[in-house]
Amino acid sequence: MTGRDDHAKGFTITVIGILILSPDALLIRLTAIDDFSLAVSRGLLAGCVILAICMAWYRAAFTRRLLALGIWGLTISVLYGGSNIVFYAALERTSVANVLVIFAVSPLIAAIMARIFLRESISLATWLAILGAMSGILIVASGSLTSGHLLGDMLALVDAVSIAAVYTIVRWHRDVNMIPAAGIGMLICATMAFPFADLPPLVPTQWLWIGVGGGVVLPAAIMLLTLGPRYLPTPEVAMLTLLETVLGPAWVWLVIGEEAGTRTLIGGALVVATLFAHALWRFRHSPVTKPA
Repeated sequence: MTGRDDHAKGFTITVIGILILSPDALLIRLTAIDDFSLAVSRGLLAGCVILAICMAWYRAAFTRRLLALGIWGLTISVLYGGSNIVFYAALERTSVANVLVIFAVSPLIAAIMARIFLRESISLATWLAILGAMSGILIVASGSLTSGHLLGDMLALVDAVSIAAVYTIVRWHRDVNMIPAAGIGMLICATMAFPFADLPPLVPTQWLWIGVGGGVVLPAAIMLLTLGPRYLPTPEVAMLTLLETVLGPAWVWLVIGEEAGTRTLIGGALVVATLFAHALWRFRHSPVTKPA
């Protein structure tokens, strides 16, 4: 596969994953249960779905694929499990906009990690794109960030660091498919949260949102976003996830009625335009390997 094809594949996989994941914060709001109960119900369902898909795909080689994950696969599982609990806890303690805006620092964290641990060079165009997208996020945030949510904001930052680490490890070990590790991570998430969960009785609509989120949105998005970094540099993957920072609050506004405001529209347009321009530049400058 040529460098250009590799980039196009990674870009497409990552963007589809983000689009699928974008309404997840809305589904969490609609479910309306405590953070640990969310972690148990959604983690258990998503983990089982992901591993069931892997078993069906790998068949007799499934056990061998699990063993091939190694210590770094286990690390990804723990990071995924912990980051999901932290994400739910952050959403319960601060606004959707705050969580997603703070999560937007993950490209910078991922770029630093890739530079330190993978010795990946970060092009000026990528740095400029990250800064441009971050500027859009700041415009979105300027009208919604409020004081008094320090714990929730700090938890969102921990989540950003965890996900940046996941992308970096996947990129480092891109010869190994880490999707089963993500499934195990969801089960770890459910196991860690179970002792602290209230597990209240749920009405049918709550079960519906859990089913959609844990059975469809999370498995599909996690699998795609775990696959994307195998073909796309870590900072670019993390940068593309900034789309969720714009789309997540937009879904909440459309369904629940929280107004997005002019600043969200302007900032969102800047993020989308920046990502499009960078993707076009990256595609045009990707090396093309001619057949021998």
